[in-house]
Amino acid sequence: MGEFKKLVLKKFPAASRPESSEEHYWKKFQSPITIREYGAVRCIDFSPTKPHDVAVTTGSKIQVFGSSDGQLRKTFSRFKNAAYSGRFRSDGQLLVAGDGDGTVKVFEYSGRLILRDFKGHTKAAQVSHFALDNKSVYSASDDGTVRLWDLAGEEAISVFKGHQDYVRAGTVCKSSNDLFLTGSYDHTVHLWDRRSGSCVVQVDHGAPVDAVLMFPSGTACISAGGNVIKVWDVVQGGRRIAAASNHQKAITCLAFDTSAGRLLSGSVDRQVKVHDVSSYKVVASLSYPSSILSLGLSPLEDCLAVGMTGGYLSLKKRKTGAGNDEEEQREAIAGFSSSYSGSFRYFARGKKEEPGEGDQVVEKIKRKSLREYERFLKKFRYRDALDASLRTGRADVVTSLLREMMLRDGLEIALGGRDEESLEPILLFLIRYLVNPLYSQILCDVFSVLLDMYSDVVGVSERIDSLFAKLKQKIGIELRFHSDIFQLLGTMEMIFAANPAIS
Repeated sequence: MGEFKKLVLKKFPAASRPESSEEHYWKKFQSPITIREYGAVRCIDFSPTKPHDVAVTTGSKIQVFGSSDGQLRKTFSRFKNAAYSGRFRSDGQLLVAGDGDGTVKVFEYSGRLILRDFKGHTKAAQVSHFALDNKSVYSASDDGTVRLWDLAGEEAISVFKGHQDYVRAGTVCKSSNDLFLTGSYDHTVHLWDRRSGSCVVQVDHGAPVDAVLMFPSGTACISAGGNVIKVWDVVQGGRRIAAASNHQKAITCLAFDTSAGRLLSGSVDRQVKVHDVSSYKVVASLSYPSSILSLGLSPLEDCLAVGMTGGYLSLKKRKTGAGNDEEEQREAIAGFSSSYSGSFRYFARGKKEEPGEGDQVVEKIKRKSLREYERFLKKFRYRDALDASLRTGRADVVTSLLREMMLRDGLEIALGGRDEESLEPILLFLIRYLVNPLYSQILCDVFSVLLDMYSDVVGVSERIDSLFAKLKQKIGIELRFHSDIFQLLGTMEMIFAANPAIS
């Protein structure tokens, strides 16, 4: 006996698509810890050193929370006005932030002492970063200037001028100590070089810029303004490489994963979207209850922090199985190790692996799972198979099964010997789908067989008679419609024949 083949269904566009492996990975960030602050969460930065606490800039202070438990560790509140851009130094020992009065403050992290209080900006210092050498600090302000400060002194080493409006975004280049990137509300992005003291690359984003990023290689940068992300080639003088618009409202923040292979963007539309940097297509999307102002991903990629309007901070955790080998862990943080449990590479390992020469491939034999109507069909119980298919409520399943029964000469077996209760679902199905162009060809044949079989019993059941009457009425309407169409076509042909110029 030959092997039973599952019923082949007619293909229609799917209403929804299955969840991809990458969406599954990002949705592993679960069990969010939600913390309510007193002001909007404007900046989030994870400490580069263990245990990777997260600095949250909100209101007139900086709160530091444990990324593992969400517990408050420290508070830095010595600001005269609003606090901005609280960020760690690469060794985790110092913290820099801007003040609403224009000063830039450097704190000792362990003792919370103010080590430096740089003064020079005339308006709020919205951006602050430690330089790559850890010996200087970059800052940018609403006064339109960018300044470089020496940690050993109190004066600015350099003052960069060129922006014509508020500077609200900035980042350092991780491959060069001399480059600093800023974005302004004048729609421009500037790349500054401390060696020349001037802007070396300038691009026009086309909208007020709220966030900027530089790739670790320093050869390209990203800007976000409005609901558009644009990618620029720095080496070629600012040539635009790509553009993406996947948010409905303004994008407020950007972040890379540890390998810079995925770009995270947060928006006022309450969505965090994950982009593949090779194509800038969205591979995952996360929803939040409020408009998003800031976001950050921990160095181990086990905590996703999102700051929102209304003072909400969300910390989502993902369990990892990091080993004790320090070298392996450093490689994992850099994105080079595929064996680090919890990383995306670990999660997706082996998916694209190809067998080498001499490898023996073990094929997994999948057991066929049959649906109820297929199990009846396999046993030649055609009547039960038809009833089971009708219970699915799917027209493609029922019509495919009816077609299969015709090929097996089992249609009369499936339709015959029915009483009032079992005949009614078939008639209701025909009433609904008989005139549907997708199914009419096969259902007309089924209806013809049904009439031949039950014409002698018409008039016995009032309920069945009413269903047949509805079928007759529906067929009559369809026939009149076709008649009208043919009359219209005939009229149009006469018009075209009398006026060749029209055709």
